[in-house]
Amino acid sequence: MFAENLKYLREKNNMEQLELAEKLGRKSSSSISEWEKGKYTPKLKTLNEIAKLFKVDIDDLMNIDLSLELRNSSIEALYNQLEKPRQQKVYSYAEHQLDEQNKVVELPNRKAPLLGDVAANPTELTYGDPVYDEEVTSNVPSGADGALTIQGDSMEDLFRNGDICFFHRQPDVENGEIAIVEIDGTGVTCKKVIKENGSIILRSLNDKYKDRKIEKESVRIIGKVLV
Repeated sequence: MFAENLKYLREKNNMEQLELAEKLGRKSSSSISEWEKGKYTPKLKTLNEIAKLFKVDIDDLMNIDLSLELRNSSIEALYNQLEKPRQQKVYSYAEHQLDEQNKVVELPNRKAPLLGDVAANPTELTYGDPVYDEEVTSNVPSGADGALTIQGDSMEDLFRNGDICFFHRQPDVENGEIAIVEIDGTGVTCKKVIKENGSIILRSLNDKYKDRKIEKESVRIIGKVLV
């Protein structure tokens, strides 16, 4: 705290480092610079000289954020200069601001049904039956209609094995978006969807997996992944 306080007091008094050094009987500003950077703290004798120079208590200099303390003192001094009716206005305004600051807005908890597992690896397509008695209530994004547990590593680093993936149900996605898709009724996977000449390319984010090109008619988009 000393380093921050020293810099604050020096700048508040429009004093350069060299000027402060000279007032403390030093030939250069290097010590002042090192003190303000927190590299080391001066000896007790010098600390007393600094406290006396800036008219602060040495304990406050070492332990209290003087920028806040002195700002509060300035506010109080201004307040005391006001006439009573104006003081009341200031107090009422400050009270209102405090109420606004402390106001807690209760947001409804979002829930998404956990529907089962979805393979990130297209060679291991699985799809659990909907399990509507299980719900995800933590960190559910706005617009989520459901959640699936990722299996495999082909969508790393976005999703890792065991991660929960949230999606919004919709029959189509934009080119390049990540979606939950069903392939020819055999299973479900999470992939980046690339549309190309009537075909769908399912692309992994993990480079060790190759693209999978499938006829558009064989792919059903279940929903857009929310990321």
